[in-house]
Amino acid sequence: MVLPEVSSVLRLADVLHSCLLALEEQENPLGLAPVKKAAVLVVDGLGALNLSARAGHARWLSNAWATRGLRADSGFPSTTASALTTLTTGVLAGQHGIAGYTLRDPVSLKIINHLKTWRPDVDPGVWQRSQTLFEKAARRGIASLALGEHRFSGSDFTEATWRGASFQGTSNLREQGEKLREFFDAHDRALVYLYWPALDRTGHSSGVGSDAWIHRLEELDSELRELTSVFRGDEGLVVTSDHGMVDVLSEHKVLISEGSPLLEGVVGWAGEPRAPQIYCDDPVAAQDVYQAWSETLGSAALVMTREDLVESGWLGDVHPDVVPRLGDVVVLALDNIALYREASSSPTSLAMLGQHGSITQVEREIPIIPLAAWA
Repeated sequence: MVLPEVSSVLRLADVLHSCLLALEEQENPLGLAPVKKAAVLVVDGLGALNLSARAGHARWLSNAWATRGLRADSGFPSTTASALTTLTTGVLAGQHGIAGYTLRDPVSLKIINHLKTWRPDVDPGVWQRSQTLFEKAARRGIASLALGEHRFSGSDFTEATWRGASFQGTSNLREQGEKLREFFDAHDRALVYLYWPALDRTGHSSGVGSDAWIHRLEELDSELRELTSVFRGDEGLVVTSDHGMVDVLSEHKVLISEGSPLLEGVVGWAGEPRAPQIYCDDPVAAQDVYQAWSETLGSAALVMTREDLVESGWLGDVHPDVVPRLGDVVVLALDNIALYREASSSPTSLAMLGQHGSITQVEREIPIIPLAAWA
């Protein structure tokens, strides 16, 4: 099996790693020139096809992107928790282990929401298995800073994914630029991560086809132009994203009620609405669930067993500790649908218009935009 084609051989895993290599004056996948200080800005939810469709509303950013036209594959699953960990570790989800928005811990049998509290069920220092690029930078005498919203400070995800970087909470992108400048001025060599979530939030609530999303994109375009003004001649910035987004209308949201044959023998439901990971303790039940989902959804989704997913290579090399975290059956939406277990779905999730998590090109393909010294 192969993933649906994207128009780049670059991976999200290459982005921060290329910045670190550029700081060491080494060749790198992005072809970035040597610099003394480097930064990556993740614009959550800015897929390459989403940006292309609204290029006229982000003229400055689109023109900067057109200079090299780089795109990358965010990988699977195309969801924030997995993608950001791939970015900061430089490895795919089969190694770092954050292979979904939520996963079932095979020891406690609890569903772990990676953007909420993990403990006491799992230890962030163990559950996220891979050394981060910030930890590697520290060993090489390069200081690292991670910038995000104040609410991320001290969270399990922050502790697991930004290990090796100091974290500072900020309120907006302008403040992140100020913090970046202070950090750069205090160090001879430095690596900084920035994160802007507003576009993703608007996409979830209003859709990527909405006027509200376009307004957010216009705001980003203006703020990015200001952000680049804080960089000096030997300092580089890469703007990228964690995933794209598709709009799923209410009539295309499929609610699975208890008692449905699709849930017979199911003991756990994780993943995300466009990529549910379904758990069955009985192998016979798992096979029955696989057959039921395959027959019900047909060409609207790709239904896989855990073994299929591991062997596909979509998660990279899957570590033995990660294998039992994966669903026995994984359902990957191809059409613009979303799948919910009615009994456990929150009103917030059910109301989301913009969604992601599956393997389509619009969800996986992201822009790579070198700026400042790399423009």
